[in-house]
Amino acid sequence: MTLNKLALVTAMSAVLTACGGSSSGGDNSSSSLSSSEASSSESSGSSQSSAGSEPTTGILSCENANRIQGFAAMGDGTTGGAGGTEVTVTSGQELVAALSNKGSEPLTIYVDGTITPDGVSDGKFNIKDMNDVSIIGVEDRALFDGIGIKITRAHNVIIRNVTMRYVNIGDKDHISLEGPATHIWIDHNTFYNSLDSEKDFYDELVSGKRSVDNVTISYNILRDSWKTSLWGSSDSDNFERRITFYGNHWSNVNSRLPLFRFGQAHIFNNYYQTVLSTAINSRMGATIRIEGNVFEDVQNPIVAFYSEEVGYWDLEDNLFIDVTWTEGDGVTAGPNPESTVSYTPAYDYDKLSAEDTKAHVLNNAGAGVITDCL
Repeated sequence: MTLNKLALVTAMSAVLTACGGSSSGGDNSSSSLSSSEASSSESSGSSQSSAGSEPTTGILSCENANRIQGFAAMGDGTTGGAGGTEVTVTSGQELVAALSNKGSEPLTIYVDGTITPDGVSDGKFNIKDMNDVSIIGVEDRALFDGIGIKITRAHNVIIRNVTMRYVNIGDKDHISLEGPATHIWIDHNTFYNSLDSEKDFYDELVSGKRSVDNVTISYNILRDSWKTSLWGSSDSDNFERRITFYGNHWSNVNSRLPLFRFGQAHIFNNYYQTVLSTAINSRMGATIRIEGNVFEDVQNPIVAFYSEEVGYWDLEDNLFIDVTWTEGDGVTAGPNPESTVSYTPAYDYDKLSAEDTKAHVLNNAGAGVITDCL
């Protein structure tokens, strides 16, 4: 089923006027080559800032690695526990104690070792009813083995440089955000489960629901997952959430990269590699700018499936390599992807060209990459 572009643009006019965008997008074009060749999509939109001066495919400088882009940088930004108390933990019990004992000062928790569910009664680590917290892995030694983190009624939270795997207790997510939760930065982590399991044995790697806002998810590896990144738990979870995804490596996954309902998302310079079902799924009127990404060996890179209402996308400079498009319960952007709305996020940002994205992401995404910068 193919989208009627003019009708969708008209339907989005009021929404985009309210959020500062434009509903008058110009002509869009895309090229569709053979399955062994790369095709690209372009729109008349443009980013507010071009790529920086450092090598585009090399390792990030610490200055750039520690600079937040996207929605988490808006307003007063996201600083986590900077300038406050620092503590190092080596077990789950110590991590629970550190969070429970947090006072009014900002708190940075350094994780040095393998964190298991042993002695953790709730099946997850709760950053709840508190502000100004960072959880940062030490070197390449921070492993959350079988237990995740839930962020609820919290503001100004950073999680960086940790590895999480095989979470099937608590909420069964690696990192779960439940609003109200604002100004969250999830950066340079590695998340994985297994596709050898039954589909519902694990849940999401990184997800959010209800009033979650000003979130940036950057330079993470998200792999080996059935259900990967859900934003909006149902078709009635109607909040104007705003999430940025950039520099991430989505690899060997089934779907939800992300599944996004309502609100606004910005997805740029991500590398999608081996996706079995669907990648970006825009639903229930969501508005998503998708630019500078690489989709390689991906089924249905961009769709609006399985909801009562479709979502929308603004496409620019994406590469599609050995992708397939199939019919589903909704609409698909392919085989010749075009924008269905014009949308520019309300912040400045630096982006790379799609042709530089794959090498850049492979060099920079994941835990253990930025240990000299923390």
